Order: sequence, then structure tokens, then C-alpha cells
Amino acid sequence: MRYRLVSREFIKEDIVIEVGGNKLVIIAGPCAVESLEQTLEIAKAVKRAGVHMLRGSAFKPRTSPYSFQGLGEEGLKILKLAKDETGLPIVTEVMDPRYIPLVSKYADVVNLV
Repeated sequence: MRYRLVSREFIKEDIVIEVGGNKLVIIAGPCAVESLEQTLEIAKAVKRAGVHMLRGSAFKPRTSPYSFQGLGEEGLKILKLAKDETGLPIVTEVMDPRYIPLVSKYADVVNLV
């Protein structure tokens, strides 16, 4: 099984992360953080739409080294600037556990994929 560690066969119970008490929390944002302008524009738009948390990827897995790989720490800094301007907490992914300390400096919620 490809995703054994996240399958119902491996983990029977739901995994719940408390971020909003009993209210529904909506998370939205760009697939990839590509620029400050793009991220701020999206952050402001999703906040106006009622979103509670901003999600964006600073690291992008690719099969080709010539494809966009993400901005790395610069992308995390951009997410932090968007948070500072909008007040939206940040959600992002980490593909390599070695990056957890770095990403944790900027993000409020880290998803290890």
C-alpha cells in the first residue's frame, strides 16, 4: 500500500488538530508561494472571503530539477509577511523532517508529507 502510514488500516481513529474550538476552520491559499505580491494578494482575498488560515507551499517536490522547486526559506518569509499584514495564521508542508525546525520558525501549523 502506497500510503500505509495514513491509511485506515494503520490508523483507525480520526486525527484531530484543534485550531478553532467548535467552529469550522477554513484554510485556503496558493499552491506555491511564488512572490510577495502574489501571496499578499491571495492572503487579502481569502481573508475577505472569510478564510481563517493561510496555506501555501514554500517547498515544491518535482521529478525534474528544472521545474520550479519553490522558494524555500524565502517563501516562508513571504508567508510570514502575509501573516503579519492579514493576521491569518500560516499552514504549510514539509517534505523532509530535517526542515521542521526551519519551517516551525515561520508557520503556525506544519504538515509533514
